[in-house]
This record gives sequence, structure tokens and C-alpha cells, in this order.
Amino acid sequence: MNFRTIYKKGLDSVRLPGGKSAWGLEIGNSGLKAVKASARDRELYIEAIDRIDYSSIEHESTSKKPELIESAVNIFKDRNLINKSDKIIVSLSGKMILSRYFSLPPIKKSRIAEALKYELRKQVPFEPDEIIWDYQQFEDDRIIDSGVKIGLFATKKENIYSLLPSLAPIRVNLDAIQITPIAIYNLVHLSSDSDEDVIVVNVEQGNTDFIVVGRSKYWNRSIPISEVNTTLIREIQRSIGYYVSVTKGTKPETLYLMGEVFEDDNKIKFVDENLESKVKFLDLLDKIKMLKDFDRPALNKQNIYGFETALGLSIQGLNLGEIKINLLPLDYVKEQQVSKRKILACVITMAIFLSFLTQSIKDYIIWQPLSNGVDTVTETLNEVKQLERIYKGVEKKVKAEEDNLHMWKSIGAQGRFWVEAVSKTIDSIPENVYLLSIESLWGIPHSDKKERVSGKGFFEKKEESTSNKDIDTSKEVLIISIRGESYAPKVSYIEEKVKKPIEELTLFDQKIPAFIDVRLVQGSVQHVKDTDKKYISENTVDGIKSQPISFEIQCIVNPLSF
Repeated sequence: MNFRTIYKKGLDSVRLPGGKSAWGLEIGNSGLKAVKASARDRELYIEAIDRIDYSSIEHESTSKKPELIESAVNIFKDRNLINKSDKIIVSLSGKMILSRYFSLPPIKKSRIAEALKYELRKQVPFEPDEIIWDYQQFEDDRIIDSGVKIGLFATKKENIYSLLPSLAPIRVNLDAIQITPIAIYNLVHLSSDSDEDVIVVNVEQGNTDFIVVGRSKYWNRSIPISEVNTTLIREIQRSIGYYVSVTKGTKPETLYLMGEVFEDDNKIKFVDENLESKVKFLDLLDKIKMLKDFDRPALNKQNIYGFETALGLSIQGLNLGEIKINLLPLDYVKEQQVSKRKILACVITMAIFLSFLTQSIKDYIIWQPLSNGVDTVTETLNEVKQLERIYKGVEKKVKAEEDNLHMWKSIGAQGRFWVEAVSKTIDSIPENVYLLSIESLWGIPHSDKKERVSGKGFFEKKEESTSNKDIDTSKEVLIISIRGESYAPKVSYIEEKVKKPIEELTLFDQKIPAFIDVRLVQGSVQHVKDTDKKYISENTVDGIKSQPISFEIQCIVNPLSF
């Protein structure tokens, strides 16, 4: 049994293919815009851009907006390559969001969520069961403040649940729902070199987002105007004045313009002449690279007009966003996690099955030419029977653990230890000893008792200490359990050739043993009972037929080995 090969195949089957990439999907009033971005060698690349206008979709005059959105999402899915590992972040308009900013008294991080439940009733004029909400904690090292700054974002449940059916075609990849102003904030925060607060005015159909972007602050206001006119200018000036008054700070001097409306130079000039701030465009293409084979007809000048929100969403999908709120309902997220675990369990089960199948085929090919020998045939049949028993045991365990993959979750900080420990343990096992399982658990070590082995290889039920080591039984320790079978005729062989090498095992070129105590489990050392006498060797040792001896060894891990 090559457990090292099985372990490697299992990891290879769940490893994500290619580089890390994510899609940002802006759901607008007139259409859908999408940007696929990837992060490679600390550089941000745009891999694809797509745009689908609702007007280009054939539909009946009675079609409602959710139906148009679903049709656009289907078109997007059909004409773009979406990998299973690609995250998709979808936008929600800022006009559907209620934003509140406040400070909590100094409290522990573990109590923030509890305090927010109280603040939620004060800050939001809806019942908690009518809304979906999330929050972001803001930190500013430059300001000495013992309070906790909080940004609270809430929307009515109907806004989310009316959108989710339209996103059914991309349900497997849907990772988060984010609001448009925060997507733009994440983009500017990542792309701008300024340490000062800047203002972003994003004009879209039916709404204008007024956003303040700082190194460690965020503030926004939704303005229900989509025309660049005198009324919009007055609302922008009023928003600037209100922000300065509530924050007691200085007036931001830089103003970034975003949105397709500013493809018209006259509108840029109008804003520039009527506002005191320095009107600029964020030179995104100086900060973000394009793939060499990327066709970009949707891009012009130095800006991605109209695609800023989608690009900001993809940045969150790459875990590069400063603000990471998610308005997906909790029950929807849990359902996705269960689905992904089932897929992972199936992959692992298949990998283990193929490994055992390959091993069985190899054994058959090796032993087939020797089938004329009666002894060889008997030995081969015993090997096949042994493999079948091991396979059935593993298959049963995999099915039972299908929805509870704690082993894969725990392979994190201790992964390097496991690979080294399992590899060296397997290498120390002699050829006539077979490993059946290697398991680990956290538990309290019991008193050190075992069955004494007589000089003839029989078992005497006499309890006595197997080690002079003083093991602390007041706290949990990591215990590794090794089960196997020995085909050597004497039990002392297990002590000398299996247990002793494990006691002396060291990891990572350390001089200290990997285990502080190694013991044979009381009652585990015994001959394997097999009622099928046809395949039992007639050789005897002291009157006992030669049968495999099962054993279990428990090893208490030295904490210094991690």
C-alpha cells in the first residue's frame, strides 16, 4: 500500500488549475458588463471584457427586467470561458443600499458582531428579518482613537432574492454580491498613488454615486440624477460640504470622473468649470496590464469608460479589495458550501478508487507469469483478498465522511509536518508488515498499560508500564494511530522492526524525536481470525498456524515537531 501516492493524487485532484482569476459582473439598467481579471507575479491583468445590452436581446414586449437579466447572463456564460475555479462577483446599485457610519466604544473583536445587532435597530429603519446586511471595520494607524469605526450596509431582502433567480446560470461560480460604490472604491484604492482623500463621481443610468476614497476611510452618497447638468453640480457641492462638516476634515482637492457619459468632452469641461476640485481621470491602463492576445475593442483612450465597476468587482474576487462585504444570504452561501463539499468528496473518492485499482492491476500483471506455481497462486490470492478488505474499509470511511472533510481542512499549518511524518513512517516499515491506516486525533493520553509478550511469542495478560516517560494527562495532545498486520512469526518482530524505528524517528533534520511516546495499544496485538482455511498456510510455529498478526501503535506527537 503506497499511502504517499494516494495522498499526492488526492491533492492534485483538488488543486485549482492555472492562475487565479475572477469575473466582475455589473448588472445595470441597460445591460450587463463583465471584466475578467487575474493576479500573476504581483501584477493585475485584464483577460477579457464583455458587454451585453438588453436592447440586443430578442424578447417579447411583456418581458420583465429579471427575465432580461437572466437572458443576458445566459449569453455571457455561453460566449465566455468560465473555469470552475473562477469566482464571479455581481454588483447591486448603490441606490438600493442604506449606508451608516458610526463608532463603537473600545470592545474586543469577538464582541463586535453582538454589538452590531443592537446598533442595527438604531441605524436601520427596518426590522432585522426584512433586510440583508454586512459591515466593515475601518482602521487608521495615523489617528489615535480608542473607538472602533464601523461602516454598516443593508438592503431589503426583496432586492437580493428578486435578483438571485436571474443569476441561476452562474450559481456554481457566484461568490458575492457587492454594491457599485464599494467596487469603485476598491478599484481606486488599489490603483491610486495618492495618500490624500479623493472624490469619485460615477454617473450611470438613473443614479450618480458620490464616493470619498481615503487610505483608511470610505463615505458615499447616492444622488438620483444621471444627467450632467447644473442640478448635479449643486448636489456634488452639497455632498462635499456635508462630508467636510461631519468628518471635521479638509476638503478633498482631487475629483475623479467615471462612467460612459464622460466620453463627451463637453461634459468633462462643464464639470471642470463649475467645480473647484481638480478634475481627473484614473489612468487605469498604466496600472493594469493586458494579455498579449487580448482583443480590446471596448477600450478607448486611457480609461475603461463604463467598465470601472466590473473591474472593481473582479478585484474583490481576487481578494485584493480593501472592503469585502458580501450581501449574499447566509442560507444561499451554506447551500453552495455543501454542494462544493460533495463535489470534493466525489473527487477524493474517485482518486482513492483509481489508486487501489491501479495497484491491483500492477499486482496482477506481476504475478500472472508465476500462476503455474501452487504456492505462488495461493500467495497472490491472499494479496488480492487483503487488498479487497483494505479497499472496502477505505470506501466505507470515505462515504461516511463525505459531508465532513475535517482532514482536508486541518491540512494547513500542519501540512508540512504530516507529509514528512507519514513519508518517513512508511519508509521505516519492513516489507513483511502491511499498513492498514494512519489516523490522527486530539485527545487526553491514557495510563500506559499493555499486554506483556512472552518469550515464545504468546500473550500474557499482565499489566505493566511500557515506558518510564511521564506523560502529562491534564491537556489534549495530538495522537497518531498506526494500524497494520505483520506476517513475521513472532510478536517481538513488531517491537524491534516497527515500534522501535518509529520511536527513533526525527523530522526536518531535527535531533529530537518526532514522538514523545510510542506504545502498542493494549489488546490490539493478536492473530487475525480467518475462517476460510483454504488460504491459510500449513506452516506452523510452536503449534500455531502461520497467520498475520494485527497491531495498533499510538504515537504522542512532540509539540516541538510542528
